[in-house]
Amino acid sequence: MSKVLGIDVGRGQIVACLLTSKPSDVRAAYLTTQFFRLEDNAEGVGKLRELAPDIAIAEPTGLKYLKFWQLWLEKLNCELWLIPNQSLPPYRKFLSLPDKDDEADSLALACYWFDYHHNPRKFVNRQDHDIRKLRDLIFRRIFYEKEVARLTNVIHQDLHCEFPEVAKIKSSRGLLMSPSVFWRWLADENENKYDELYIKSYGFGLSQFTEFNAQIICLLGEQGKFIEKLIQQTLTKDKFRLYTSVMEDEFQFGMNQQAIILSQIYPIEKFFGSDGLPEVITSLGKISGKMTNKDLSLRRFRKILGVVPVRDWSGSKKVHYRSGSVLTMNAFWSWCFTRVEIKRNRTNSVLQNLGDLYDREKLGGKPVKKIRAKVRSKAAEILYKKLVKGLK
Repeated sequence: MSKVLGIDVGRGQIVACLLTSKPSDVRAAYLTTQFFRLEDNAEGVGKLRELAPDIAIAEPTGLKYLKFWQLWLEKLNCELWLIPNQSLPPYRKFLSLPDKDDEADSLALACYWFDYHHNPRKFVNRQDHDIRKLRDLIFRRIFYEKEVARLTNVIHQDLHCEFPEVAKIKSSRGLLMSPSVFWRWLADENENKYDELYIKSYGFGLSQFTEFNAQIICLLGEQGKFIEKLIQQTLTKDKFRLYTSVMEDEFQFGMNQQAIILSQIYPIEKFFGSDGLPEVITSLGKISGKMTNKDLSLRRFRKILGVVPVRDWSGSKKVHYRSGSVLTMNAFWSWCFTRVEIKRNRTNSVLQNLGDLYDREKLGGKPVKKIRAKVRSKAAEILYKKLVKGLK
């Protein structure tokens, strides 16, 4: 009989509930079940060893706080299952548990496994180790990019008083990866043409704050190069070869775009049916009223990439909204803008076909926003089919 540990993660601690079966009366069990509050220290780890769970259940929120326990659970050979963020609140209400608290959440999480462990789609796909590493690198790079943008804005504002002659120098989009000569000069790392211009400046002199901020930008640049190297090393692993070759050769996605998309779609088999094959069903169409083939695997693939709308219909209310990773949506948008819309960049058949679709829709007078959405959706479909074909 499996020992299931429901975990509600907080800052510096977890609240845990250990079950061997689902209680017949969950609300009553809430009053009698023993809950454990484990802190991120030796005593907490010792208690976890004592509980010795076979399976742990948690939400994918607060992943930085969860990481400590995730690594210890792996050491103890305990499987960690994650449930979708939106699943716990309605399930907790379904169990008639009281107002939200950590104990109720941990109990509901443990019960969730007993109800749904036979249905993998009720859980977040357990990520490959390299994919977890890749996602971590992506988020760190984005954090550094935001910091660089914030610091450059502050410096440009200060330069209008301190050194106005260079205050309007533009910063390249790749500043994080390669701080220019100007920024290294501001950080007092080298001497160049700006020395003579600075001597003749009518400004009031560079402050130590400007120099300090420029030094941080250069340090972040070094760290950015290190992260890019790690991302490149991860992408070149054999298990990712099919994915990166298709994305690079057929679609010309950049390295960072490849990393973001790969972190969402690997392995492609997770979109398949229980038999390990693409899941295609035939059913009556809701609009056409005719029997139609529905590729459920493709639908899941496009939805996770955020390139198709999700229906929220009720009576006469017809609302659509986007789902999926915001990072992936942005990666597809920037790729569409630079590789499909610009004619000289359509250098292969895939890009040319997508470009022709874009041109036809534009000539038809359709709004550009809708055209881009259609192109991204079609691109995701082509990507899926090429990956599936590559598996055969």
